[in-house]
Amino acid sequence: MNNALFLLLLLLYVGLLAFVGYITSRGASNATFFNANKNANWLLVSFGMIGASLSGVTFISVPGWTAASGMTYMLMVVGYFLGYLFIAGVLLPVYYRNNVISIYEFLGIRLGLESYRTGSLFFLLSRIVGAAARLYIVSMVVQVLICDALGVPFVVTAVSILLLIAVYSASGGIATIVFTDTLQTALMLLAAVMAFYFVGKAVVPAGSSYVEFLSGHPDWRFVEFTGPKSWWRQLLGGASIAIAMTGLDQDMMQKNLTVKRLKDAQKNMVLLGGTLLVVNLLFLSLGIFLTEFAANTGITATGDKLFSAIAMHPSLPTALPIVFFLGLLAAAFSSADSALTSLTTAFCIDFLGMKSNGSTKVRTRVYVGFMVVLLVVMLLIYTLKSESIISTLFTAAGYTYGPLVGLFSFALLFNRKIKGWAVLAVCVTAPIIAYQISLWAPQLGYAIGFELLVYNGLLTLIGLLAISNRA
Repeated sequence: MNNALFLLLLLLYVGLLAFVGYITSRGASNATFFNANKNANWLLVSFGMIGASLSGVTFISVPGWTAASGMTYMLMVVGYFLGYLFIAGVLLPVYYRNNVISIYEFLGIRLGLESYRTGSLFFLLSRIVGAAARLYIVSMVVQVLICDALGVPFVVTAVSILLLIAVYSASGGIATIVFTDTLQTALMLLAAVMAFYFVGKAVVPAGSSYVEFLSGHPDWRFVEFTGPKSWWRQLLGGASIAIAMTGLDQDMMQKNLTVKRLKDAQKNMVLLGGTLLVVNLLFLSLGIFLTEFAANTGITATGDKLFSAIAMHPSLPTALPIVFFLGLLAAAFSSADSALTSLTTAFCIDFLGMKSNGSTKVRTRVYVGFMVVLLVVMLLIYTLKSESIISTLFTAAGYTYGPLVGLFSFALLFNRKIKGWAVLAVCVTAPIIAYQISLWAPQLGYAIGFELLVYNGLLTLIGLLAISNRA
C-alpha cells in the first residue's frame, strides 16, 4: 500500500486522540493528571485496561510466538487471572485504605522513606524498560511502512512518535488516558478480529470450520510437562508477573485508583482478567493461522515480523493493512501514553513530594524528561534487535520487578521496620544473585523460565528480613 496513506492514517488517528485530550484536559489540575479526581467509571476503566495490558508487544509478539511454543502461553494467561484475583482481594483494599496516589506511598507508611523511594525507583526502572520496548514496536512498524520510503532515520521516527503521544496526553494525564484507552482498545480488538477472520478464511480448507482446523493443528497444544514452559512454571510465572506488572505497578494501578469505590475497582480487575483469557486465546489462534499462511505463500518472516509481513500481503483484503496499522498504533499508544503519565506521577509524588496543588510547570518538565529517557532506551533496544520482544520483556521484568515483589511481600507479611539505605543494597543485590543462579541452574538440569521473578522476589524478602528490626 501507499506509504502516504499510512502517514495520513497516523495523523488522523493522533488528531482524534488530540481532540479527546483537549476535551478531557480542559481546566485540568494535578489532581486531574494524577487520579482523574477519582470520578472515573469502573467499566470504562476496565475496558481501557485491556489495551494497556496487551500493548503493541502482545499485538505483534504473541501471534508470532505460536510457531515455537504452541498455545502454552494460555496457561500463563490463566496465571494472570489468578494474579488479578490476588490484586482485587489483597492489594486494592490496601491502596484504598491508605488513600494513596502513588502506590509506593504504602511502602513509606509501613517501612519508611528509604523503602518508599527504593520501591518507586525500581518501578521507574521497570516501566522505562517496558514502555521503551512497546514504543520500539510501533516505531519500527511506522519506520517500515512510512519512513523508510521517505529516507527518514529511525531516531527521527522515534522522536516523532513520542511527540505525537505528548500532544494528547501531556495535559490531561490519567483523566485523558481513561478515555483514549477505551477508544484504542476497541480499535485493537477490531484489528485482531478482522485479521483472525481474513487470514483464517485464506488457510482453512473448504468444508472445515475454524474451530475444527485449530483444534486439529499440531500447534494446538496447551500443556508441556518439562522444560522452561512446563505447566506449573507458566501458571506460577503468569500469576507472579500479573501481581508484579499490574498490582505493584503504578501505571496499571493508577487507572484503578481513578475509581471512587473499592468494590468497583475490584470488579474492574476480575472483569479484566476474564476478558484477557478470551483476547489472548484469539491472538494465539491467529498465530496458527499466520504460521499456516506463511507456509502456504513462502513468507519467511518469523517472530515479531510475522504478523506485519502477512498483514501487508497483496492477496488479503485491502482493509486488513489499514486495520492492522490502526490496531498496532492503538495497542502501542495505549500503553506508552499511560507509561509517561505514571512515570511522571511516581517521580512527582515520590521524589519531589508534589501534591495535587503543586506546580504544573514542574510536572510538565518531568514529563518531558521521561520522554528523553524513553527515547534513549528505545535506541538501545533498536541496536539489540531481539527476535521476540515479549520474551525479552518478561525476562527483564523478572529482574526489575523482583525487588518490588519482595518489598511489598515484606510490608504485607511482617510487622518489622527497615532503617537506612541498606534496603537499596538488598534490592540491587537480589537480581544479581538471581542472574547468577539462572546461569548456574542448567548445570543441574533445570533451566529457569518466567518463574525467575518469584526467585528474585524471594531473595529480596530474605535480604529484607536480615536487615530489619522488630517494629
